[in-house]
Amino acid sequence: MPHIIAIEYSDAQRRQLSEKLTELAKRGWPLSARVEAQSFGTWEKLFESVINPGLFVQREAIVVEEAEALGEFPEELASFVEDDKADCILILVYGTDAKNLKAVTNLITLIKPESQIPPWKRKDWLISLSKENKFTISDDAAQLLADSIESQEELRTEIIKLGIYAEDREITIEDVNNLSFDEGGRAQMIFLDGLCNNKPRDVAHALKYLRTSPLLPVLTAITNRLRPALIISIFPGRYSDDALKASGVDMTKKFNYALNNSRTALKHFGADKIKKFMLGAARLSFWEKTSRAEGWPGFELLIWELMT
Repeated sequence: MPHIIAIEYSDAQRRQLSEKLTELAKRGWPLSARVEAQSFGTWEKLFESVINPGLFVQREAIVVEEAEALGEFPEELASFVEDDKADCILILVYGTDAKNLKAVTNLITLIKPESQIPPWKRKDWLISLSKENKFTISDDAAQLLADSIESQEELRTEIIKLGIYAEDREITIEDVNNLSFDEGGRAQMIFLDGLCNNKPRDVAHALKYLRTSPLLPVLTAITNRLRPALIISIFPGRYSDDALKASGVDMTKKFNYALNNSRTALKHFGADKIKKFMLGAARLSFWEKTSRAEGWPGFELLIWELMT
């Protein structure tokens, strides 16, 4: 009888599946088949077809894609589910959550979506992730990645790619600029730097490209970039360093690319305009998730109100 491992849907699902298959293979459960749940239709037929090990293996792992197609797990089959020492391990890959397994919740191994790291902690997470993979990355390079790439799984992939490229040296901000951005990513960098340095021509040029892509990633990137400016404008003087430290900014570094750019923006536009822009960005982000979305016209109006 089988043991069941269920992997709920997320951006990290394929990596989680690959890691689990590698782990099982090392422990003696090699992958023997990948099947589609729809080809069986019911749990009963799936169990009948795949619970017996192959002719030349005593233990095996079987991946079942789109497992939600099987529907609710029947209670009468619960007694056939074994622990993780079973000869057959079914790995159920879901395009949704795994609520249809509630009848056997206490008997299965459930792999849930990876916890999402909040934006203000992503730089430190990237630095820790680099260390785990025996890479090193500069604070500025980590901050640039954290500000520019929204998907956590994409960030993980970028760290691995950059670490392989850099080999034994530290991953630098130049490496990130050269390897981690396509034309759209470079346009976003021109936009962020152009806004902070009050260069309307650069901003206008970048927007011509960016407005053909989704708005929210760009909105997230600029609010991340200007967050230190907002903090400094709210906590001026001797309080600003403590506030920045509390928000995750490393104040021990002599050069911090994102922080310096944010301070430059504050110098150009002033505290009141920064506050007004960030408030408008929060409102715009909220409306983007409703039927009252203002889209790129609303965002560009915020940009030009800040810069004029």
